[in-house]
Amino acid sequence: MKRLVRTGRDLSLLALLCCSCMRTASLTVLQPAQMTLPEHISTVAVVDRSKPSNGWLNTLEGLITGEAIGQDRQSRNEAVRGLTAALERTPRFKVKPTGIEKTGSKAGVGMPPPLDWSEVEQICADYGTNALVTIESFDSDNNASAQKVTTKRKDKNGKEYLDVSFNSRQRTGVRMGWRLYDPKTRIILDEFTTDDYLERTGSGTTERAALSNLPSQVNVSRNVAYNGGMRYGARIAPVYVNISRQYYAKAKGPKAEMKEAARFAGSGNWDRAAAIWQKIADQSTQPRKAAGRAAYNMAIAAEQKGELDIALSWAEKAWTQFGNKKARYYINVLKMRQNDERKVEGQMNHKKA
Repeated sequence: MKRLVRTGRDLSLLALLCCSCMRTASLTVLQPAQMTLPEHISTVAVVDRSKPSNGWLNTLEGLITGEAIGQDRQSRNEAVRGLTAALERTPRFKVKPTGIEKTGSKAGVGMPPPLDWSEVEQICADYGTNALVTIESFDSDNNASAQKVTTKRKDKNGKEYLDVSFNSRQRTGVRMGWRLYDPKTRIILDEFTTDDYLERTGSGTTERAALSNLPSQVNVSRNVAYNGGMRYGARIAPVYVNISRQYYAKAKGPKAEMKEAARFAGSGNWDRAAAIWQKIADQSTQPRKAAGRAAYNMAIAAEQKGELDIALSWAEKAWTQFGNKKARYYINVLKMRQNDERKVEGQMNHKKA
């Protein structure tokens, strides 16, 4: 008896065929924040308070760690941009960049003492805001190294040669401290540290070439800082994010109907697509697998319209009645979305999303 052995090529082809059955759709949802702010906060000012108080010490540290001149300052600006960009995507409150730059901790390491409340109140009064969010500390580190790689090869005559090359690796980390001040209650609502890093690789025929093929440390540090600012913004405010969903475009049996529905969905006409999928799912004469795919797609269509209860009902039907395995996972995703919606409702304080 022959054994069927799937090669890597066979498995890749199988995965490609499976993916060809699916199409991808995207939708925008309001993602809940990690914390809920008091209802009286409707506008927030942003201040950079992370400028090192000991500039010469920060310069010395930069020489030791290999930081480029001005790297931290440019990255701090990107952190402010990232935070502002995140807060501009929330319907919860308005953000007001101030352009204010203040000195904070020594050499940018560790959180300094909080701002005096009189200073917080003055900034909020000057910019007409109810709260103040600050970068209180900023520190970046860079590490780059190259490793020698030796490989053997043979020419057509069987003579053996050694090929030498170098692989390089760069790790850029950014650590930032944040505070959120509420002048009305004189309470620091949040004190949090983000710690992000990014790794990049390169190669070359020499160690120097491999290192020079790594991306600019300044650019990488700026990217990491921007993402750190975005991440903190999503911590304190619900923000709109794009998510993707896959739906079935093919099924054995109702091939023409599934293709037609996929075309409607692809053009954004989910009602027309759903009408076809529902007919397939409800017809007892359809193959069980096709009905399961149609029911799963009905859940996707309902989520696109924001009808999460209906989407969950269809996903449960796709799994329990037709055994669609993707629906089993999707049920948990929809339950998480329902929970997120409840969180967002509490965080919005009756504001319209």
